[in-house]
Amino acid sequence: MSKRPKDKTVGPWAEQKLDSLHRGLHYWTTYLKNMPYWQKVYVDAFAGPGLSEVRRRPKDTKAVEPSGLLDLFADELPPAAVDPIAEEVRYLKGSPRIALDLPNPFHRYIFIEKDPGRLADLKALQTEYAGSRDIEIVPGDANSALLALLGSGFSKKTHRAYIFLDPFGIQVPWKTIEALAATKAIEVMINFPMGMAIRRMMPRTGDVPPGWGISLDTFFGTPDWRDHAYEEVTDLGGTRTAKFADSEVRLLEWYRSRLQAAFGFVSRAQLITNTRGGHLYYLIWAGPRVEGLKGADYILTMKPTGTSGRKPMLL
Repeated sequence: MSKRPKDKTVGPWAEQKLDSLHRGLHYWTTYLKNMPYWQKVYVDAFAGPGLSEVRRRPKDTKAVEPSGLLDLFADELPPAAVDPIAEEVRYLKGSPRIALDLPNPFHRYIFIEKDPGRLADLKALQTEYAGSRDIEIVPGDANSALLALLGSGFSKKTHRAYIFLDPFGIQVPWKTIEALAATKAIEVMINFPMGMAIRRMMPRTGDVPPGWGISLDTFFGTPDWRDHAYEEVTDLGGTRTAKFADSEVRLLEWYRSRLQAAFGFVSRAQLITNTRGGHLYYLIWAGPRVEGLKGADYILTMKPTGTSGRKPMLL
């Protein structure tokens, strides 16, 4: 079965993520606006389109959001039927447009994207902002593009960068994180995809398929994630492997500790949930300066300005 084009709609929970990104970028560019000796670069590693329609509720509200393994095969499924009068169409600025519209702009914008349809949207955005913003569109793999950027004259002496890492799953391996941190000139906001990917790849029994195990080793940079997800339990049936009841918190805090060791500073984590309260992913900031940490912790604990009116959950 051929795959249908990637959906350009987003769930309503994306508003929380984009709100935090906007606040973080505004803080960063305002703080550095009077420091002209650095070229300031924004990199969107999984850029997507510049504008997205907020997904509306289908008539069967039980099928609205990702649940179980269903959305692992979303590309193979037909779109849900939507009641055209149930809700007005709303659009959100995507992360590229949010960065482009800042009152204190970056000197340079790099948008990385693989999908041809989204690349076309980004090229239209590049045309729209021609003359006012220096935009580079990089097609292809985000990790290769990021490593290429670091090898193209990027230096702590001359550059500062803010990188948004918002993958659909575990596409950012630890070796990429380490390379970004080693510059001591980059701050990142990371989507830690606990509910969207990681949790699903870790069965309760600990019987992780070999391919998934390799992928998780690559993502975390070590097989030690098993020690934070599973324990050996002895009962009447003997000794067996079981998942920790609080494995999500254990893995999150361990990942945060690794980010802190690599970058120097790491924020608290903002939990992004779906409209039923299901855990989707966490936003985490990491960077080399305490000033960035102060801003990130403040931003990730603020009440969103979006329509949901819900305060973010933090760990």
